[in-house]
Amino acid sequence: MSEPTVTRCARRLGCSGFKDFKLRLARDLAVGRMYLAADKVTPARSAREVSEQAYELVAQTLALAFSQRDPVALEAAVDAIEAARRLFCFGVGGSSANIAQEAENRFFRLDVSATASADPYRQRMAAAICDSRDVFLMFSMTGKPESLIDSAEIAKSAGARIISVTVPTSPLARRSDIVLPLTMPEDQRFFHMPSRGRYGQLYILDCLATALAARRSEKASAALWRIKRMLVNLHGDTPGQPIGD
Repeated sequence: MSEPTVTRCARRLGCSGFKDFKLRLARDLAVGRMYLAADKVTPARSAREVSEQAYELVAQTLALAFSQRDPVALEAAVDAIEAARRLFCFGVGGSSANIAQEAENRFFRLDVSATASADPYRQRMAAAICDSRDVFLMFSMTGKPESLIDSAEIAKSAGARIISVTVPTSPLARRSDIVLPLTMPEDQRFFHMPSRGRYGQLYILDCLATALAARRSEKASAALWRIKRMLVNLHGDTPGQPIGD
């Protein structure tokens, strides 16, 4: 078929164009495979089965997270983090709390004054002492934890900017200045498998940190070199030694 025919077909299906059609198809395929495959798959028992199922789950999750990406929002989030006096990384619960801590680990190495917290009281306290020069990066798979919503409201009243990695229709998203959309259906039948949400959140965090590192390449390179020299002095020149990652 000709290109105009394909474009007209995509628009009749409710898409803005062929590119939008491909993104929606990838997203629907990823979601569909989660549930179609789940009906046929029995819980993994052997190491081989576990490794195969875990790999398939991660691949599906990355495809779904990629299909939801918002480059404009991602660019705006990097702008805000780059200009921030302080970056507060918040999350509650297992995955989101761990990713918030990982965000601190990623950004402090790029010379960002980052602090992570999973404590509901401390989150509200940090929001109470912020101002317009501060930025909050919040992770939540549901967008409903009260401590995050309260902290977002308190921080916004002081002029701080809120970036959330969450469901775009959630209460937290509605209180955010920048939303990095992430909706991950969880398969409760195979609760023993790794959480999809963790991989989706990590993908977005990697995008944020890598984009910021690209902007700060000269300054970041000098800081990372000093970190590397410190680690070499501590452990010796070990091949493949990570720089605090």
